Amino acid sequence: RSRITTPRASVTMNARPPRERAHAAGVECIALCGVAPASAVVRDGDGVVTYAPGIIDAYPKSWASTSTSPSPSRAVRGAAVGGGWRSRLRRRREVAVALEGASMRATGTRTRTTETSSETSSSESSSSTPPPPSSSSSSSSRRKYVNFTGFPFPLTPLLSRRTTRKTLIEHVAWSFEQEQGIGFGLGVTTNVRMTVIRLNDGSLWVHDPIAPTEECVELLRELGGEVKYAVLSTTMYEHKIFAGPFQRAFKSCALWVAPGQFSFPLDLPNQFFGIFPSGTLGDARNPPPWEHEIESELLSLPALGYGFYRYNECAFFHKASKSVLITDAAVYVGDTAPEIIEERDLESLGSDECLTIRLLKFGNYRGGRNIASPQIPASERQARIANGWQRMALFSLFIAPDAKNILNPGTSFQGLANKFIVSPIVFLVVFQFYRAEVAAWARKVSEWDAERVIASHFPVPESASGKDFLAAFKWADTPDGVPAEYVDAKNDLASLNLVVRILGAINAVPKQEKQI
Repeated sequence: RSRITTPRASVTMNARPPRERAHAAGVECIALCGVAPASAVVRDGDGVVTYAPGIIDAYPKSWASTSTSPSPSRAVRGAAVGGGWRSRLRRRREVAVALEGASMRATGTRTRTTETSSETSSSESSSSTPPPPSSSSSSSSRRKYVNFTGFPFPLTPLLSRRTTRKTLIEHVAWSFEQEQGIGFGLGVTTNVRMTVIRLNDGSLWVHDPIAPTEECVELLRELGGEVKYAVLSTTMYEHKIFAGPFQRAFKSCALWVAPGQFSFPLDLPNQFFGIFPSGTLGDARNPPPWEHEIESELLSLPALGYGFYRYNECAFFHKASKSVLITDAAVYVGDTAPEIIEERDLESLGSDECLTIRLLKFGNYRGGRNIASPQIPASERQARIANGWQRMALFSLFIAPDAKNILNPGTSFQGLANKFIVSPIVFLVVFQFYRAEVAAWARKVSEWDAERVIASHFPVPESASGKDFLAAFKWADTPDGVPAEYVDAKNDLASLNLVVRILGAINAVPKQEKQI
């Protein structure tokens, strides 16, 4: 561990970085020289710092909104661990030089701008989000977020994330959404949701933070009130990667995390990923300060994958609004796509000329080359959008559903639509092996007097009771039953079943007693 100091920048390097910061002309910097397993956008005052494996950029955010903006510093590239101590020292010096350059440009050439939101208090309470930015360039800057992490595939978008905000309960609860998928243009994408609750003292409680882009942070601050608490309610990677960056964006926010956090292939502590929890959910010795307003119920299952993989999830019940909040245990599949999903993407996927369908037919995936498909004409745009959403939902849930149900998704989709279901990948890889534990947890959650259930993916229904939630877990009361919502389970689960059989063969998961 070494410290490099320049007149305007001080950067601490460590393979397991503490929460140490460098301030260069209002720019808050958290620099990683070495392994950078998580990406982040960090801002303070007039500055933004983005870091990710292999990329470190530091520049004032006001540059993005000026026509004569100097290019962001790109002096530092490839900060991954490698080479000997001389190489590492050279890279550390490059970091310091880059930050010093950013500092000098910031103090010498920066043009200060004032950004104002055109959203009024009346529009804030409407059903959809905020005003469009004044220009495409400023919009792009406000949504910048670099992320190349993920196993086996990085989670997309890789460079920019649009955020929408929707009022769920007037003055009480809001949904913040971003798009998230595995990329490659194959349609395996959906939304990821952060839910915000206003507590009795006016402060804000955040459930499962999403990427804290400048746009996201502005939308959250517009609600008014201190961002006082945040919870990472699961051990799943797609939510964990944003907890540390969110904590840095809101430094006074106390973060509580689900127990059993892990990483793969090396099981590293939370602090390595910039996560500094104030407490652990489910720990009776250290109850959270909001427990009189928000109850919780923890699902903690035995470890899988030689102890590396642990599925834990905490459900919450906000008493005042009668709202249950869950993460991945179940989702509500609506007839229409979440607003964050672009219609052009749905329209493209709904066409038989899209890349996904062409690849399916070219590779004759599960005999798809000889299966007839709707061939919806371009003139029927809404029909293509509806068809695209049905295909996208099946891809997101089954990952690789059967060819006939990709080409003609109606039957499989209708089995899932307008109800809560357990995601097939969660069911096959985890839940089917621990039916009693899952059933007991679902029953406890259903006993709350809920009027709505909010999951971290897919749409939020207008209303839902505990019974609606519990219906998704009927299979858990049987020794080997499959969710009835999977109307073509044998074919749609075939690819996932193959993965589970392989994992069982190497003892990474229990062996299936009965083939699904």
